Amino acid sequence: MPWLTNTLNRNTLSPWGFIAFPLAIVMLFTALPTLAGLLLSLFEWSGGGSPRFIGLKNYTDLIASSAFWPALCNTLLFAAFTVPLTVFFAFLIAAALNAPWFIGRTTMRTIFFLPTVVSIVAIGFIWSWVLDSTDAGLLNHVLTDIVGLPRAWLPEWLGNNPWGLASVIMVSIWRGLGFSIVLYLAAVSNVPRALYDAAAVDGANSWQTLWNVTWPGVRPMTVFLLITGLIGALQVFDVVLVMIGEGGQRWTDVLNLYLYREFTNNRLGFAAAIGSVVLLLTVIMTVAQLKWLNRPEGRTRTAATAEKGSAAP
Repeated sequence: MPWLTNTLNRNTLSPWGFIAFPLAIVMLFTALPTLAGLLLSLFEWSGGGSPRFIGLKNYTDLIASSAFWPALCNTLLFAAFTVPLTVFFAFLIAAALNAPWFIGRTTMRTIFFLPTVVSIVAIGFIWSWVLDSTDAGLLNHVLTDIVGLPRAWLPEWLGNNPWGLASVIMVSIWRGLGFSIVLYLAAVSNVPRALYDAAAVDGANSWQTLWNVTWPGVRPMTVFLLITGLIGALQVFDVVLVMIGEGGQRWTDVLNLYLYREFTNNRLGFAAAIGSVVLLLTVIMTVAQLKWLNRPEGRTRTAATAEKGSAAP
């Protein structure tokens, strides 16, 4: 039956026609470069001449490198602090902005979102001045001249010490709050009103309502922010480069900064091996986090809360 064949062909090919262009973009600028990078990691190449196949030597050299493990630990520490703290504070601020007693919601939303649209280079330079360890630094000036703390008590905020990594984490949280707050505001406003009415009937106070109604109600948004935040945190590069510099300091070096140094030294195969490790680490941690967030007990609690709310008079 020719008419049936033509109908099936139209129904089958039409969806592919809609996604053909986006799919081509993803293949050209994401999939193919990723495969090329994985392949390049098996070669020794300086950018000129012919690449020389060396198998897994780049990976063995990377594991044996004295700079790899500190960079890996700093990257994991950065992700472990930045992602959950950003999500946690964004949720609390969004819940406060959504409260009926809050005045100036639109203004505060704009203020929190401003760092998101500002260039990371500008943010890095501003915070480098604020956290400058000399007397020219704004923070040191406030702590010594206004608060009265001795200069010897103040650490080197952007130095090769734990304060350097903590400063980068603090700036990253500050910059990422606005985006997360806006998304949480949309999610909080979509929590069914019946759930809050049921909590009020049960005598729940504001704090209990926040953690037993609002928090489970925005679970899908929390999963989204945790996953995307983790992917971005494991790829941290720009804020460290601008605030700290490209020197491989033990306490502030990260994997992508290590990759950048090797790339500028024309060790392209070795740099590709670092990129492959970052990719593998991102995939493993994202899948593990997704499985943990979608565990049955979490879904059961959310469903039970929704069922209780829908049963409320």
